[in-house]
Amino acid sequence: MDQFVALSSVLTGFTQDTLAPQLDPTDPPLKKLYLEAADKSSTQTVDALLAAFANLSGQPAQTIANTLLEVDSTNPTANALMARSILKLWYLGSWYAPTSLIATDGTVVAMNAYIGGLAWSAMQAHPMGYSELKFGYWNSAPPPLSGVLPPSEANHG
Repeated sequence: MDQFVALSSVLTGFTQDTLAPQLDPTDPPLKKLYLEAADKSSTQTVDALLAAFANLSGQPAQTIANTLLEVDSTNPTANALMARSILKLWYLGSWYAPTSLIATDGTVVAMNAYIGGLAWSAMQAHPMGYSELKFGYWNSAPPPLSGVLPPSEANHG
């Protein structure tokens, strides 16, 4: 699980503490739901992706992400497609099959997955119909991203 969270942190750009807080408010934790969704698609590919991630240890996070996602490839491997599906899952809370290119093909893995999607934090927003903020919060500037993104990313806004 720790390796999956570390991989997910590199792919999403969010800190491991954000993805898998020590006191996780979701039950079951999103990291568990997400790993299960990926494994359900192909445990073999997830294992290969985690092995590729381990082999890149020590390189800058952006280099690792670009390599695993094969950002310059016009014909991505199964590992890259799985990495892209995991990335989408963390941001959107929906599982998209690695071979799918259709925006409506996603399947929400759990109610908390939609609410916990990283897209909301990245936008400094909340899902429609759900907010932990008190009434009138929109009258103030949003909080800084410094707590959820690594320092180099938070400064770029």
